[in-house]
Amino acid sequence: MLILTEKPSVAKDFAVALGCKFRNGFYSSETIEITNCVGHLFRLDNPESYDAKFKSWSEIPIIPDEFKYVKNAGMEKQADLVKRLLIKHRLDSILIATDADREGEIIARECLLESGITDFSRIRRFWVSQALTPEVVRNGIRNARPLSEYDSLAKKGFARQHSDWLVGINFTRYITVAANRRLTVGRVQTAVLSAIEERCARIADFKSEKYFEHYASFTLENNGTKRNLCQGIYFEDEGGDSFPDDSREALLKSDVGIQAVISEEKSEKREIPAPQLYNLNAVQKETFKLYGFSADKTLKVIQSLYEEHKCVSYPRTPSRVMGSDNVELCKKIWRELSAAHTEMSAIESISDISLSNKRVFNDAKLEAHHALIPLKEISASANDDERKIYELILNRFMLAFAAPCVYNIRTAILSVNGHKYRISGKRTIDNGWKTFEESDATRRNSKDEQEEEEQDLSGIDLNKLRLSNIETKEKWTRPPKHFDEASMLGFMENPKSEREDAGKLVGLGTQATRHSFLPKLKACGYIEIENKSILITSLGKAVLNAVRASPIKSIADVSETTNWEKSLEENPSNFERKIREFVRQAVAKKMSLEISRGGDEAVCPKCGKPMRKGNRNWYCAGYKDGCDFKIWETIAGTKISKKDIFELCSGKKTATKKFTGKGGKEFKARLFLNESLEVKFNFDK
Repeated sequence: MLILTEKPSVAKDFAVALGCKFRNGFYSSETIEITNCVGHLFRLDNPESYDAKFKSWSEIPIIPDEFKYVKNAGMEKQADLVKRLLIKHRLDSILIATDADREGEIIARECLLESGITDFSRIRRFWVSQALTPEVVRNGIRNARPLSEYDSLAKKGFARQHSDWLVGINFTRYITVAANRRLTVGRVQTAVLSAIEERCARIADFKSEKYFEHYASFTLENNGTKRNLCQGIYFEDEGGDSFPDDSREALLKSDVGIQAVISEEKSEKREIPAPQLYNLNAVQKETFKLYGFSADKTLKVIQSLYEEHKCVSYPRTPSRVMGSDNVELCKKIWRELSAAHTEMSAIESISDISLSNKRVFNDAKLEAHHALIPLKEISASANDDERKIYELILNRFMLAFAAPCVYNIRTAILSVNGHKYRISGKRTIDNGWKTFEESDATRRNSKDEQEEEEQDLSGIDLNKLRLSNIETKEKWTRPPKHFDEASMLGFMENPKSEREDAGKLVGLGTQATRHSFLPKLKACGYIEIENKSILITSLGKAVLNAVRASPIKSIADVSETTNWEKSLEENPSNFERKIREFVRQAVAKKMSLEISRGGDEAVCPKCGKPMRKGNRNWYCAGYKDGCDFKIWETIAGTKISKKDIFELCSGKKTATKKFTGKGGKEFKARLFLNESLEVKFNFDK
């Protein structure tokens, strides 16, 4: 039998469970061979592979009848090994054990497709999302189902993959040709850019307005002291508790000294459950808030903890729960880590590591991988960043099993001379997990929760309260905040549209890809980040305006873009057919677009991508795509300004500047780019 996994670590888990040894590049025993992919070993081929004419960007639409695949760069050796073993076992039994999700299904099906295997009768599917202990592996193999039962999932995966290729390839070419400038658009990328632009526009158009709130202080009727026992806020049934002017202040102050009358009162017990285990999105948002780490950096650090130090579980997980078969695993990890972390022994008395704890062990909410957890103590060789993130994951693991914080909320409506005040108080009954909240992350989470005011009304006889003071506060409405990396990740996970009819939207991108969109948009020059705020650039606005004025405008609509996912789930074949027709009709209408280069934004004269400032030079953002254009920041002893870079890249000459020759002699000249895009001196007066 051959077993195919998605990643090397999973192949090793299978080898441990089945007693296989590593030899010749894969694991094997007398009857079993185990090999692995490394993510996608194959990718969709480039347009010119279908027809040489597609080397020209003006040749669109490109809509293949059947898609071609090629080996991913750097994966050729592993792809050949997997193909060889699949072909070797095509008449034997094959177990597909790639990740239990749509992407994992496609990774396996690509390998089968490229190996020429179309008969699935001998192929079974291992479908487990829990931590792969030996017993879980063996049970999963026993319960494996025929691969054909997952054909519907494969159709959805291929339909999405094909559609993203069709949209990305065709619409990028379409907008580039129309604008006569290299531009990039995509289904998720452009929707994210649109959300950023809408947020920036709301902030720019926001006009702050003044409003007033009136706060009342109450004492006991015959208290004889000036100490205020509790506070409340004045409100009106129709106007709420904020008012456009302070005209009510004098009237309310005239009630000072009058006894309050209770018109409503209630008391209820509430709980704040322990924070859930991390998934990738959650820990990326946390590290950004605490340490300013980008989502990409956080993923790389956790990947290092997973691959090199082997002290945390698989990072690219969407789940915040564990599987029901992982109770004993969690108990084992807890016991081992408790030896080095005494606080875990203290919290164990209020912790519940059992199947009854559905906030942790919940198969219904388990996706392709279980939550991010520590597996063992971090090694001494770990760096500071690795230790910071490991401590967050460890601390969350410690708290996730703990008992909830239980408190009582007492609320009342008090009337003073017909004027109503709302008061509320909170009394903690059992601190639960909050007794052990020791990390900055946990404290920050607690502050973010919308909890009631920290005043305790227990023991106060509300029937004997008297109004003692009125304080009127002048406040101003505030605009929404700019997106930062944390809030952008949250938005992509749970997007909201400005359209009232949009309804609830599905997520943009996946846990494994969301970290990549902001760097892409920044590299394109569509956004910039200042003091953690994500701002749209003039080029980004221009691109969106161009897209919205074209037949491809739907990719700039968040709600429209996420609706594609709904259509995909309902009928993948029909979805792909509609995308093909949409692409064909959209690019059929030729158009010309004028896109401003945007103020003083320099653009590479070689490939059209934005220029970026490095440590010693200005370089093209397209360097990863092979563009080597750059301009040194200092030329002949003179520093080149941003304005100079813009002039040079626009084909103009700079202003006259002073330079110093090799012999130390000063001279004056202007700079320009020659036909070979080399910086040259111009000595014309």
